[in-house]
Amino acid sequence: MSEMSPLTVVPAPTAGVDTRVALSTSLHAAPGVYAVLVGSGMSSAAGIPTGWRVVQDLIRKIALAEGVDPAEVEEHPEQWWASRGRLEPRYDTLMRVLGPTAAIRHALVRRYFDPSPEEGGPIRPTEGHMALARLVASGRIRVVVTTNFDRLIERALEEVGISPQVIATPADVRGMAPLAHARATVLKVNGDYARPGLRNTPEELESYPAALRRLLRQVFDEYGLLVVGWSADYDVALADAVAGARSRRYPTYWTTYGGHIRESAQRLVAQRGAAVIDTAGADEFLADIAERVDNLDRVAARQSRPFPMGMQRHRPELAKPTGWAAIPLLVLRAAATIGPAPSDDLGVLRKADRDRLTAALMSARLTYWLRELSVMPPASALVDHEPAGVTPLGSWDPTPDGYQTTSQATYRLGGDASSGISALVNFGVFGQGDSVLVIVDTGFSLAHFLSLWQAAQILRDALVLVTTTVPDSVREFLPPNAGVLEVEVHLATATNDGNQRSRPNDLGKRIDLEPLGPPTRPTGSSMGFAARISEPLSERAASDLVFEALEYMALDAGFLDPGSGLALVRDGLLPPNPLRKDGQ
Repeated sequence: MSEMSPLTVVPAPTAGVDTRVALSTSLHAAPGVYAVLVGSGMSSAAGIPTGWRVVQDLIRKIALAEGVDPAEVEEHPEQWWASRGRLEPRYDTLMRVLGPTAAIRHALVRRYFDPSPEEGGPIRPTEGHMALARLVASGRIRVVVTTNFDRLIERALEEVGISPQVIATPADVRGMAPLAHARATVLKVNGDYARPGLRNTPEELESYPAALRRLLRQVFDEYGLLVVGWSADYDVALADAVAGARSRRYPTYWTTYGGHIRESAQRLVAQRGAAVIDTAGADEFLADIAERVDNLDRVAARQSRPFPMGMQRHRPELAKPTGWAAIPLLVLRAAATIGPAPSDDLGVLRKADRDRLTAALMSARLTYWLRELSVMPPASALVDHEPAGVTPLGSWDPTPDGYQTTSQATYRLGGDASSGISALVNFGVFGQGDSVLVIVDTGFSLAHFLSLWQAAQILRDALVLVTTTVPDSVREFLPPNAGVLEVEVHLATATNDGNQRSRPNDLGKRIDLEPLGPPTRPTGSSMGFAARISEPLSERAASDLVFEALEYMALDAGFLDPGSGLALVRDGLLPPNPLRKDGQ
């Protein structure tokens, strides 16, 4: 069997850089919808012989064992085999001749695909294998279809922390997890070198078992396809599966080497309307695509990062908020602006919306932390008043005297803020404009100040509440395309109690600012930070934003070197790493 077939040179216009741009952009924008078909070109670059070359070498071994002159079988051992009137050389029958036991057969084949150190091994994944593994780890590639017997793809995936499900036999197909539920699937259509049932001869490659055909039909129908290092010459059943895909909901990209493409591949390219990309080899191509996707990720990360704003629109008012009998000694505020939300596109706040909102508030992490802190000794927010004793915070209830409408909801946790801890949530349309506002105010009138870490925790969980928890619970009220546009955090200590009586008060008395270093001037009564964001904040993203906000506010307040103290605060904010045994 010859490995040569007619070649076609791909015209230069179809092999331009623009096609690589289109592919990398598509991989970046639509993660998890592409499969890669990997042919022998990938393994050959690592020094592993193709399946046919293994068969040729096995024939040579048999011929030499029969006393044949090595010159007769050096170039085309399959011709010598046929001249003896023997049946088509099959991998499995040749192996049975050379290895009478399974252990001997495994040792024999292992030399080709997984040699020992004494035999020049181990064979390492190439740069192309590792680049492919990076694309899988990033979620861009979900399925890898390969004609190769070796395990270089699996090894590369394991090196980047991915344990794929490997399908190499019909039995594997029956027991596999659905493709959509597996982080990565490696489909070895011709088998695995260490397992029985390899397909290598023309007869074996003409058809697949029904279960494998159905699985390939699903892959080529439901996923985009990137072909790397596959000639399409000998894998007849695989070529039929590629050609038989009907829906083709995502594009096909086909790589060539040096502008050459075989006729069998040319037919599939034309049939699927594939975009052709010329390459200098799988290593060069996959490394380039992985780097392009990484660059797009970096750009997207920069664009999605909060962008600090000079203007703060929602500072805590000096007036007493509705629902509180006094202005707490310390107010921590988190606010989020959601839009676009023109009044004509808003829904109606119904009982079901309010039930979801109060249930979300009750289970919120912020509520948990406020309950934990509520055991701290209270102080009075009112001048010339004794603080009340510590009382349970209770539940989130409609704010007394709050303005409840079809577009506004206000809720309170705790008492009237005359002492101890209380919190207010205000959601809805306030004033003119095409946006919805969510504000969470947490009030602290305590005998002792909060640590900076405690304040950071409250702000973090309040940011999650205003950007994620509350909007998700009233999603039916908001327009479908509405998202979080801006956020603010504030630390405020009012110098009056809200009842026309003055009191001495500043941030340094209510929050321990010592970790920020020595101030260059009095801290004053408020600090604030505003930023544009493009998506709801996870706990980690909110932690990062609080750290950035505290650093900005500290520098703006005259603390010259707050970094070392804030680093400890940040370490305390970040969620525990489940991979660490100590939970840190």
